Amino acid sequence: MLQQQMRIEQLSSVDIQTVNKEDLVDVSGATFDNSIPHKQRAAQILRITGNPYCFRVGDLCVKLEFLDSAPPLQDAFSSFLQRKKSGV
Repeated sequence: MLQQQMRIEQLSSVDIQTVNKEDLVDVSGATFDNSIPHKQRAAQILRITGNPYCFRVGDLCVKLEFLDSAPPLQDAFSSFLQRKKSGV
């Protein structure tokens, strides 16, 4: 559990200002299966993005940060991609 928490901290601490854009996964064509259980969805997002806190959508670098009171990452990420797809 401690190792998992350390990994999460490592992923979330990536500096968007200094990260090499080419090192980030482009998720613009990614699809996510909302019918699978939350734990499997989290694993799916991690598998696809490599880092669910810092990734690319085309040429746009994205860094996600959440408050403890924020909605689950899956909900925020899905909402972001839906807005991006609709041009909002």
